[in-house]
Amino acid sequence: MAAASKHPANVQWEEFLPALPSPTRPQPHAVPNCRRSRVGCIDTEIRRLRAAQRRLGCDHRAVFDTTYLELTRTLRATLRRHPRFFRYPKYLYTEDALFADVYFNTLRAYRRGRPVPPAWRIALDTARSGQVNAGQDMLLGINAHVQNDMPFVVAALGLRTRRGATRKPDHDRVNLILDRAYEPVVRAVAKRYDPLVSTTNASWNPLDDAAGLEMVKEWREQVWRNAERLVNARSASERQQIAYQIQQNAAGWARGMAAPQTPGYRAQRDAYCAAHR
Repeated sequence: MAAASKHPANVQWEEFLPALPSPTRPQPHAVPNCRRSRVGCIDTEIRRLRAAQRRLGCDHRAVFDTTYLELTRTLRATLRRHPRFFRYPKYLYTEDALFADVYFNTLRAYRRGRPVPPAWRIALDTARSGQVNAGQDMLLGINAHVQNDMPFVVAALGLRTRRGATRKPDHDRVNLILDRAYEPVVRAVAKRYDPLVSTTNASWNPLDDAAGLEMVKEWREQVWRNAERLVNARSASERQQIAYQIQQNAAGWARGMAAPQTPGYRAQRDAYCAAHR
């Protein structure tokens, strides 16, 4: 969100909110597509996302996949220019890989008719048959992957180092990556799938960028707090209740974002994509 980063409303307030006490376990571990934690894990995810983008073509699910691809490319470019951007980069490599695995596993489960979390069900059903614009598809995917998936990923890998240092500063610094990626994401989605996105997210409107950035920052702050709740749960039943609350919150956001429908807009988007692929 390059335009937003220059706007006075874009204050990194989340960096001033301290992490709550949490255990030093679990710790990062080998995950599929990232057995050894190194920057090449991010390159692997870029290849996987690019392949999915080609495979999806004009399928409306490709909007979020393209969003995810541009975000990951921006992350990789930042690490190439600033190798010490994160305090604990190896954790980031593993987190990025596990986060992507959750996304691809969800797509596979949905394709095979298996249960997926409610926020993802709404997002993918909308992409399959909804009369929405690409901005809605984008936000539905971001909501499902961030608000629904990320708390479980962070909790699975741990919130603190073995020595007890919090990893929250690195979590917050990802918001700067999202800021930088905003305009590339909008351009890519508008070029391929729906020109309306470049109007509703116009680069000349900094308040629009700032509002989007603030919403995602708030989501990511809540991600950290929900991960803290998960790792601090005192029983399996308490953890299950927290998980239910996380999923229901994401589903509520999804229902609200999917509600506005414009009859006939799906055919218009499909024609545009077919002409601009």
